[in-house]
Amino acid sequence: MGNTKEQIIETALQLFSEKGYDAVSVRDIAREVGIRESSLYYHFKNKQDIFDTIVEYCFRKAEEYFRSQGLPFTREDDISMYFNAEPDRLEELLLSTFRYFFEDSCNIRFRKLLTVNQYENPKAKEIYRNLYRDYPLRFQSRLFSILMEQGEFQKADPETAALEFYGPVFMLIHTCDSATEAVEPMKRHIRQFINQYRKTRDKV
Repeated sequence: MGNTKEQIIETALQLFSEKGYDAVSVRDIAREVGIRESSLYYHFKNKQDIFDTIVEYCFRKAEEYFRSQGLPFTREDDISMYFNAEPDRLEELLLSTFRYFFEDSCNIRFRKLLTVNQYENPKAKEIYRNLYRDYPLRFQSRLFSILMEQGEFQKADPETAALEFYGPVFMLIHTCDSATEAVEPMKRHIRQFINQYRKTRDKV
C-alpha cells in the first residue's frame, strides 16, 4: 500500500471515529492529509470506497495480530490449542484474545468508528453486530460445545455458556478506556467462568 493511500486510510479512520461517517467529507480528509481533493480521487473512487478499504485494512490488521499470537481468526482455523489446556493456559489464551481490543490502536479506532456510526450507516451496523456480537458468540458456543463433549467442561447449553462468558467481556470492551483498567476484572471473570464449568470434571 502506497504511503499516501495509507495516510488517507489512517486519517479517514481517525476522522470517522471522532466525528462520524456522515459528518466527514472527502474534502475534510484531503485537507487533513495535506493533499488536494483531486489527488485523493486518484486513490479512491469516493467516500464509501474509503470506508470499505478501512474495513479491509482493519480486518487485515486484526488477522496479523491473531496469527502472531497463534490464535484462531476464522472458523476454519484450528482451535485444538484450547483442548486439554490447564486452567492457567486457558486463561492465558482467552486473555490474549481480549487484550487485542485494547492494545491494537487500529482496532480501538475501528471499534469507535463502528460504535458511533452504527445508528446512521447500515453497513457499519452490520459489521459492528457481526464483529462484536454474532461472531464471538458463535465461536465461543462452538468452543464450549466441544469442551463439553470432551469432558473438559461440565455439560450445559453451550449457547448459554457463551452468553455468560461474553456478556461481561462485551461490557469491559465497551466501557474501559485501557487494558490497565480492564485486565484485572477480565482475569477475575475468566477464572470464575473456568472454575464454574470445570467443577464437575475436577471433582471426579
